[in-house]
Amino acid sequence: MKLNAVLLAVAAVALVFTGYKELNRKPQPHPVNDGACTQEAIKNIDNITERAIQSSRCAQRDK
Repeated sequence: MKLNAVLLAVAAVALVFTGYKELNRKPQPHPVNDGACTQEAIKNIDNITERAIQSSRCAQRDK
């Protein structure tokens, strides 16, 4: 029972830390060109927010 409580506490701390870090991070701009708008280039962006922004910018570029 104590082990479950400890594991739950560790998981909660990890989630709070990760969430706090992501909320305070500013997305880095990526170039919008033929090379940066390929599926592989977008998949290689680590941050999900940056990936979504890049995908949206590439979609707007193709219009």
